[in-house]
Amino acid sequence: MAEILTLNNGSEIRNYPNSHDNWNTNFSLLQNSFDWVTENDTVSVQEPFVHEYFNERTMRTCIPRRVCNYNNDNFGTSHRIHLLESNVSRIMLSGEYWVEQNDYPSWAENGIFILSKSVWITEDDKPTDNRFDEFEEFYFRCPNNIAQNSYGYTIDDDNDTILLSALVRTNGEVISYRKHEVNNDIVDDSFLNNWAAVYFAIARKENKKQFAKNLFNSGLL
Repeated sequence: MAEILTLNNGSEIRNYPNSHDNWNTNFSLLQNSFDWVTENDTVSVQEPFVHEYFNERTMRTCIPRRVCNYNNDNFGTSHRIHLLESNVSRIMLSGEYWVEQNDYPSWAENGIFILSKSVWITEDDKPTDNRFDEFEEFYFRCPNNIAQNSYGYTIDDDNDTILLSALVRTNGEVISYRKHEVNNDIVDDSFLNNWAAVYFAIARKENKKQFAKNLFNSGLL
C-alpha cells in the first residue's frame, strides 16, 4: 500500500508498491540483509528508518494474506518487520480489538476509536527476536483536536483515510505515536482508503456487529 508514515520527530517514511520506480532500490536494501525475501511474497516495501523501540534501522513490508494463515483471515493488514542490523524479522498483523471504550488502555483519550491491536506471528524457519513480544501496536481513529493535544499530530477531520497508531510496551508504557496517511502521489489501492469497510466486514464475520455500530455512531467516519 502507498502510505506515508510520520513519526513523532517529524520524519516521513514512504511505502512503495512493487509497481513503483522506487521499489527496486528499497527491495535491494532489504535483500542485502534478508536474502530469503522474495518479490512474490512482498506486496510493498517501506523505506528504512530507525525504529523507536529497537533503535536500529527497520523496514516494514506488506505481505500477501496467504503467507499468514491466521484465524480465518480475520485481520486487517499483514506485514513483516525486518531489523536490518540484527537480521531478524517477525510477521505482524493488525488484528481484532473487541474492547468497549470504557475498558480502553490509559493512553487512549476519550473520543478515540481503537480499530486493531497487533498480532505477532513467528515463522519457524526464520530468525527472530523476543523483543518483538515486548510491545504492541494499536491503530486508532480520532478527531483533530485530540490528535493535536494528546498525540502530537495535525489531521484533517474531513479526510477519513488518516489513522494514528500507538506503539505501547506490554506494561502499558507508550513508546511513540505515529500518523498514517495515503501517499496521493502514487496510484495504489491502499488499506487506508478502505479501513472502515475492512473493519465492518470483520465485525460482521465475527458476530461483533455492536462494534461496527459503535464506529458508525462515533462521528469519525
